[in-house]
Amino acid sequence: MKFVIYSIIFLGLGWSFSSCKKAKPEELPFIKIYDDQDGNKHFHPLSISASASGDGYIVMSAYDGWRIHLMKIDHAGEFVWNYELPSNYVNAVPNLIKSNGENYLVCMDAVGLFTYVLKVDESSQGIAEVATFTDVLYPTYAYNSGQNVYIQNYNRLSMQTGIHKLPADMSSIIQSADLDIFTDVEERIVEHITFTGKRMPFFVSSTPENNYIVMNGFYNYSFSLIFLDQNLNFAGVYNGAGFNGGLSAISPSGGNAFSLARFSYDNLYYNANATLNPTTIDIAENITAQGNSELDAQKPVLIKNLSIAGASYKAFLSSSRSNQLVLSLYSGGTLAGKKYLGKNIPVTACDFTQNEAGELNILVQAKIMGSFDRIAIMKLNKDQLEEIVE
Repeated sequence: MKFVIYSIIFLGLGWSFSSCKKAKPEELPFIKIYDDQDGNKHFHPLSISASASGDGYIVMSAYDGWRIHLMKIDHAGEFVWNYELPSNYVNAVPNLIKSNGENYLVCMDAVGLFTYVLKVDESSQGIAEVATFTDVLYPTYAYNSGQNVYIQNYNRLSMQTGIHKLPADMSSIIQSADLDIFTDVEERIVEHITFTGKRMPFFVSSTPENNYIVMNGFYNYSFSLIFLDQNLNFAGVYNGAGFNGGLSAISPSGGNAFSLARFSYDNLYYNANATLNPTTIDIAENITAQGNSELDAQKPVLIKNLSIAGASYKAFLSSSRSNQLVLSLYSGGTLAGKKYLGKNIPVTACDFTQNEAGELNILVQAKIMGSFDRIAIMKLNKDQLEEIVE
């Protein structure tokens, strides 16, 4: 695969852009790498979202553990601005929340461990504080269902996983529920949020009918897939194998159909058309799935809907053990095509989004010279996506 590699070098308080040559459409896919002159900084990209102004994208990353970094790029991946949040704001949770046309992030206070909701203010190239929830400790994930926003957290005092429903403006908590873990997992949470240990695949989603909230988190001595009704009442669970097995990612398809990835120790399994019962009590390892020995189960798995040539696909994006990306496209549960990305430098999948032109923007962590963890963007145009499924 041919890449056009770009670098952005951090100089003083600004950023400068340099490239080996101008990218042409036929030279896609390309990777653009945003480099910081401070070689001691390590970036862990978390989320990419279309900017509120519609002229590019906002990228959210963690750096130096749990510190928070925001960057804006234009549609061509050109750097626009960056902002490092004050040190009291830490632990930005995946993902950026798009609500009422604006981008929001959920993070934590470095000392009090409670939760902030912040709006990305593109005009000031910074953030504006929207809400503070002092009783919501250790936030782990945020999700917008289209009707409400949900925040998952860990309560270190009660050893419970919490789920909180918010309105679209994210200014208050409408409803909350707590689920018993029955054991102290604070050490695992700290390792997760500071990037010093295993990153747990927390997520919150909802069925297309909006009749169930689907949550991945600590519950009943394990890392489990939990179903809640719209009033946040417990409905069912697929219990993980302690903390060494469970779900990695999920994408509800409607009814009882789900596309999912699950892990068991160092093994990763896919099922693009699984049938799950939201009111059952079962174990995750009973979910039928196909093993993928080439994939790294310790790295993120992303499952989202893609539109290619007017058809809908489930896109699975993950990282191989050889440090490439593997993009697998499924139609009706059947593999329609697969593409490997990133053979020249080690890359890890972090997030992806498709724009109105049908282009796929993939957010990755790139490891430069084996030492420097940097933010990078890969782009595939609609023609290249169509080639995958031909």
